[in-house]
Amino acid sequence: MTLERDSIENIKLPGSSRVWLFGAQRTLTDAEVVSIQGQMVDFVSGWQAHGKGLTADFCLLHRCILIVAVDESKEAPSGCSIDKVFHLLQSQKEKFDLDFFQRTLVWGMHKGELCIFNKQEIQAGLNSGEMNGEMKVFNMLSDRLGELTSGGMMLPLKESWIAPKLKFTYER
Repeated sequence: MTLERDSIENIKLPGSSRVWLFGAQRTLTDAEVVSIQGQMVDFVSGWQAHGKGLTADFCLLHRCILIVAVDESKEAPSGCSIDKVFHLLQSQKEKFDLDFFQRTLVWGMHKGELCIFNKQEIQAGLNSGEMNGEMKVFNMLSDRLGELTSGGMMLPLKESWIAPKLKFTYER
């Protein structure tokens, strides 16, 4: 199945655009991808703040990380308009048992594949030597499109938000 919005390069907005990253707790099925992409196409094309259209776009990476972007230089989103994105994603829980709000998970590349880890799994991987601080993980805290497109989408595990919660063992 070819995904029509599976690359950050598909977001044609300026680097200053605000982004939100949402990671699902699992990889989406084909049917879920089609449904969510359809809902997001409709959503971003009609997204408004105080009756004014927002210039927005999205992409779905690795079938589990949704990036939503809005060009604030045209029109800034309001709190209520931002809430609409969250409500749309919350509705996926009921529809597909899909949770985009488990903020304690880490999405990272391991053995050439995207994997979704919790803290205990990462710590076990570090303890066994199967993982190390250089393992690339998604920077889910980015808030600007330019940061993501200029190489800031992935960062070493040792520089991620979860690093202070882990015990790293270093080779000598």
